[in-house]
Amino acid sequence: MEVVRIYTSKVFEKFCEDNDIVQEVTAPYTPQHNGLAERRNRCLFDMTRSMLKMKKMPNTFWGEAVRTATYILNRCPTKKLDQIPEEIWLGSKQSAKHLRVFGSLCYKHILDAKRRKLADKSEPMILVGYHETSAYRLYDPLNHSFLISRDVKVCKDEAWD
Repeated sequence: MEVVRIYTSKVFEKFCEDNDIVQEVTAPYTPQHNGLAERRNRCLFDMTRSMLKMKKMPNTFWGEAVRTATYILNRCPTKKLDQIPEEIWLGSKQSAKHLRVFGSLCYKHILDAKRRKLADKSEPMILVGYHETSAYRLYDPLNHSFLISRDVKVCKDEAWD
């Protein structure tokens, strides 16, 4: 039986070797041979479904929920590694103090230079994830846009209506 190999170029093999990544290949169309990845995918989508349902958010936010679930799982210890993947990748201890509930109502600070004297000092947003620069990924429901901000106050018990 011939095994079709994907991601097996010499460049990719060298990348894996240089980064101590063990590459495992399976026969095509046999997800049962790829148990570890299938379990991780199931875990990701179970988390995604739970996060969306808990905050009654529409399924259009599934991509943000998957991204956030992945961010969280990378900061949790795994049985296979017996360590936290993010700590192995970065080589330093990571904190979870910044983690907040997906879909929470939050308020993004508006800089003094960007507002008038009597204008609001913050604007309501929905927390939909994290950014690699130690900031939060937010959704602005009024403008239907995404933005990144570090200066955010998250309301734990309030839901967005």
